[in-house]
Amino acid sequence: MVVVYGAIQYASSVHPATMTVVPYVDVEGVNVTGEGLIIKLVVVNSTGNLTVTGGYAEIIGTGQSSPLRVVGPLTLEGTYTLLPQYVSMSTIGIRGLVSGTFYGDPMYIGFYLVAPIHVVINVGVGDVTYSNCLLNLTLTYSTPIPILINGATNITLVDDSESRFVFFMIGNLPLHVLLMPGVNATSMMINAEELPNVHVFQCSLVSGHTYTLYLPITVTYIYPTTNVTAQLTLYRVFTVGG
Repeated sequence: MVVVYGAIQYASSVHPATMTVVPYVDVEGVNVTGEGLIIKLVVVNSTGNLTVTGGYAEIIGTGQSSPLRVVGPLTLEGTYTLLPQYVSMSTIGIRGLVSGTFYGDPMYIGFYLVAPIHVVINVGVGDVTYSNCLLNLTLTYSTPIPILINGATNITLVDDSESRFVFFMIGNLPLHVLLMPGVNATSMMINAEELPNVHVFQCSLVSGHTYTLYLPITVTYIYPTTNVTAQLTLYRVFTVGG
């Protein structure tokens, strides 16, 4: 016996005592990231011995289709290549089929959904070194759109182990660092002694000490139809030799 929900028929004669509600597929989230478009779906109103095993989902109007992988007991996820229009769309249409079993019988749930899109951007500080007053750091990022780092403000490096400054800057350091769409990293080198309005107390770090780098930056998100400028405060806690 094959049980089909949503798409063609609902076989209520199969295990009638357990089918008090009809299961259906809903959207948990649609995120546009540097890795691509990621959709997460969940089976709702599941009763009895229902198991999901996979399926597929198509993005309406794009020609993109992807297998669904199981990421939780009733949760599935699909990943799609990043298309330029995704970052400017407010909603997206999704249709497809979830497969599984119901008390050992094959089961399929068809769906056609419309869901809002969320643009997800992550920027962080990776590796940090400081020697001869030269601060070397790696910015890691995942973004579906270009990001321009315009400048950094009040850069500060603190020795947490001794509760004292290594150096701190008051004011703005102009930068022009362009982060292109995708998942990647870029390196930056800053000479602490050449920073504007800077107070330098040490030009090297002590092995075994824990430090915190504070890096407030101004960024411009470059969308297809507009630019948005925002402030981000990045920081990194690290232990030398740890």
